[in-house]
Amino acid sequence: MKNLNLLFYWVKVFGYYVGLYIKIILLKVKFPQKVFLCIAMDGDLGDMVASEPILPRLSQKFRNTHITWITSKKHFPLFENHPLVNLLVDQKCTLLSYLLRKSNPFHHYYNLHLSGFRIDEATGISISNTKADALGIDLSNYYDQHNLLEISLKLCDLAIEDAQPRIYLNDIPYDVPFEKPYWVIHTKSNAGFRDWTDENWHHLLTKIIAKWNVNIIEIGHVNPVNFAHKNFISLVGQTSLPETMKIMKGASFFIGLDSGPTHLANAFMLPGLILNGEFLNFKTYMSYSGMYKNSQKVKVLFNESGLAKDLPFDAVWKGLIKLNDKKNQ
Repeated sequence: MKNLNLLFYWVKVFGYYVGLYIKIILLKVKFPQKVFLCIAMDGDLGDMVASEPILPRLSQKFRNTHITWITSKKHFPLFENHPLVNLLVDQKCTLLSYLLRKSNPFHHYYNLHLSGFRIDEATGISISNTKADALGIDLSNYYDQHNLLEISLKLCDLAIEDAQPRIYLNDIPYDVPFEKPYWVIHTKSNAGFRDWTDENWHHLLTKIIAKWNVNIIEIGHVNPVNFAHKNFISLVGQTSLPETMKIMKGASFFIGLDSGPTHLANAFMLPGLILNGEFLNFKTYMSYSGMYKNSQKVKVLFNESGLAKDLPFDAVWKGLIKLNDKKNQ
C-alpha cells in the first residue's frame, strides 16, 4: 500500500508539472518576443521579501520579460500586485522543484534555495542547487559574507549591490483599530529560539506607553503577549497576510525579531528596533538590505554571546530611547 500511495503521489505531481510545462510553452508561442524567467522560492516569507529587488534587476537585464514566481499559495499576496510578476504558481509540493531542475520550459530558471533547504516529505528527495554549490554557498556559511538579497543576486547571475525591497499592495483599505500614529510589534517568530521573553515585552510595553503615550498593535500568528492596556491591542492570528501588511504599512515605528514581519517593515521603510541573537552557527549576521542595513533610523541589536531571549532589557530600552530621540529631532 505504501508503494502504491507513493506511485499515486508521483503521478499527481508529474501531472501538475506537465500542466505547468504546457502552460508556459503555450505562453511562449503567444508571446514569442518575451524572455520567460522562473524564480523558485517557496521558503520563508522574509527570504522572499528580501529577494524582491532581483525582479527589477532581471527585468533590466532581459528587457521584455515574463516572470513566473513559484511559491506556496499563502505567500501569493507578496507578489500578486507586483508590476513585474506575470504568473504565480502554487508550489504545492517540494517535488515540483526537483522535476523543474531536471527539465523546465523557461528560458532561465532560478532556484533560490540552497542545497538541502527543502526535502520532499513523501519521497525523501532533497532539493539541490548546483549553482549555489558551485559558488560555495551552503546552509553552514551563507551569512558569513552575504545578506539574503546578495545570495539571491548571485544565484540569478546578477551583480551584487545594495537595494531596497518593496511590496506592492492594492488600494482596498483596512480598518485599523487605532488612529495614526501607532506602532507595530512582532514578538514571536516561527523559530522560538529567536524570541525575547514575555516578561521583557510586558516591561517594555509598559514603559513605551508611559513615556510616549503611543498606541501599539501586535501582529503575528501564534502566542500573543498577555498584556492589557487601552493603548494596546493584539491582532495575533486575526489578520490575513494582506491585512497584516496594510497594518504595518500605516505604522510609524516597528519593534520585532529577525523574522518575516521585520523584512516587511524594511520593505515599508519603517523606523525600527530589531532584537537579535545567535542563529545556528552565526554569532552575528546581517540579513537585510536597503533601509534596515543602512539607515540610522533602524537599530539591529545583537546579543553576541547567546540567544535573543537573553538580550538585557536595559540595552533594548536604551536603544529605543536613542532611536526615538533621532526620530523626533
